[in-house]
Amino acid sequence: MHKNYPFNCRKFICTLLGFVFLHSNAQAFDLFDAWQAAINYSADYAAAQSERDVQKEQLPQTRAALLPQVNTNYVYQKQPSSLSSTTQTHGWNVQASQSLFDKSKWAQYQQGKITASMADWQLENVKEDLLFKVAKAYFQVLLIEDKLVSIEKEKEAYAMQIKQAKALFNKGAATIVDTNEAQAGYEAARAKKVSSMTDLLVAQNNLANITGLDPKQIKRLKHTDFGDLLGKTSKSDWLMLAQKNNPEWQQQKLALQNAKQAYIAAKAENWPKLTLNGGYQDNHQIQQFYGMDHGTRSKGGIVTVQLSMPLFSGGMIHSKIKEAAAKEQQNKFQLIATERKIELNIDQAYQTTLGNLYQIQAQQQLLKANAVKLQATQLGRKVGIRSNLDELQALQAKADAEQKLAEAQYSYITTYIQLLQSAGVLTQMNEQKKLHKLLY
Repeated sequence: MHKNYPFNCRKFICTLLGFVFLHSNAQAFDLFDAWQAAINYSADYAAAQSERDVQKEQLPQTRAALLPQVNTNYVYQKQPSSLSSTTQTHGWNVQASQSLFDKSKWAQYQQGKITASMADWQLENVKEDLLFKVAKAYFQVLLIEDKLVSIEKEKEAYAMQIKQAKALFNKGAATIVDTNEAQAGYEAARAKKVSSMTDLLVAQNNLANITGLDPKQIKRLKHTDFGDLLGKTSKSDWLMLAQKNNPEWQQQKLALQNAKQAYIAAKAENWPKLTLNGGYQDNHQIQQFYGMDHGTRSKGGIVTVQLSMPLFSGGMIHSKIKEAAAKEQQNKFQLIATERKIELNIDQAYQTTLGNLYQIQAQQQLLKANAVKLQATQLGRKVGIRSNLDELQALQAKADAEQKLAEAQYSYITTYIQLLQSAGVLTQMNEQKKLHKLLY
């Protein structure tokens, strides 16, 4: 017993850990779990984080050019022996310099600060895109699952129709046509199920590829009646949000500021530069001349103030100024294009969200009407005033209305999340809390 105890203990622990691992993997995830998983899993987002870190280093690098520069050197030199003499020199020195006035370096430092801010907004833009991509894939899976439930009910209803039609045919109360029509509806429903199952597999693979999660553990929504998500907000309200929060917009504004500083830096190359230099040196020289040693030593410090100004550079400075001016103009037009694009995105997302709300309301009324029609048709068929084909058509209309209602509902929440993304507030905690309360 004593010899087997350690082995059994390890086996028990491994079994327990395996159970815990399987249990944790089987836990359902909601949209917000999927968002967090995608942030941790996405290689593209990780690359964007690294790119942000790269760009932020522009700030300390440009700031370093404004700070003191200190260098030290040690020199040892020995002249090869000749017939008459040998010379040996060694020494060290320390040199320091501080820029007192250099407008170009100051403008480059301002560029470094702008570049660091642009890097943060660029990462935020990647994150916003990733969250919307996850939401779109998440709701696509749920939509197809809901459609499959509706198709399965439709298929079961057709199967019941086949059974009833065959029973009536055997009694001589119906023709074989009724059975064939029900069979055709059943086969059509089965074909739709196969197609939807393929679509579901594609949607699940897409969600898994983005998040690294098991799509079979996706959590259902509490309900799909989201109410009026837009409330009393207008397009201008969302546009105002975008002006302050949209990362692409903010990044392009900063790009224009960066181009302006680059233009200032280019023009500043014509300005004088004032530099303070200081140093200390200690050098020794020993010379042997016909067997006699002669040594010298020089040491001491020196301070200089250097003023420099370019007089002629072959047209290089003038060309760089023209280049910087053209880039500034380019960024002005790019900012206008970005503003127009975001305004269009806001307009389209707002109108589509509003249209989907109306579509939901219309589909709800249509579904109610088709449900009532189906009940009336079934009753009419029992009393002989409706045919089997009438009932099949009413059944098909109700099933189509259910599926279109599901499409409208998921499109509604998806386009609303797209509106949040266009406004640049999808990553904000308060908006995510509102969504969580709404969905779950």
